[in-house]
Amino acid sequence: MDVPQLQRQQRLSGQKRAAFIFVAARAYDDGHSVRDISERCLRSAAFVRTILHEGRVVLRAPGSGARGRDNHPRR
Repeated sequence: MDVPQLQRQQRLSGQKRAAFIFVAARAYDDGHSVRDISERCLRSAAFVRTILHEGRVVLRAPGSGARGRDNHPRR
């Protein structure tokens, strides 16, 4: 599934926003990185993270589970 092309200055609203979240979430689930998605839609990684976060998509950083680097549970 391809990420929709967006112009940098374009504001997302309503259906287009929902569609973008859906497509970006699917791409993210398929293993594309946030950077990968952001390059395809001409937006910053921060924008993609924000919009996925708003869409309640859980961004999982590789290797970071419930525990930190020293295997100590996070608070």
